Amino acid sequence: MKKIAFIGAYDKTDLLLYIAKIFQTVGKRMLVVDSTILQKAKYIVPVINPTKTYVTEYENIDVAVGFESFEDISDYLGVGNLDSQYDVAFIDTD
Repeated sequence: MKKIAFIGAYDKTDLLLYIAKIFQTVGKRMLVVDSTILQKAKYIVPVINPTKTYVTEYENIDVAVGFESFEDISDYLGVGNLDSQYDVAFIDTD
């Protein structure tokens, strides 16, 4: 899995979801991780049962909110290694 970090104080969540959709359209399995302080993805991506940490699917893209590490995400999903689950991960951080 390739990991690409987007660093900056400006809101990038919508842009990351648009770029992830392009990647998904060409056949890539995508994960977008919102590790920003405000975690705006939880307001943009609809979820049925929001909690402090969760992974939800949006437009065939998995969006992770509230996790400290990739190990926490893999534990939440119950998989041993995220590298086998996704082709590319976008990390949104401040």
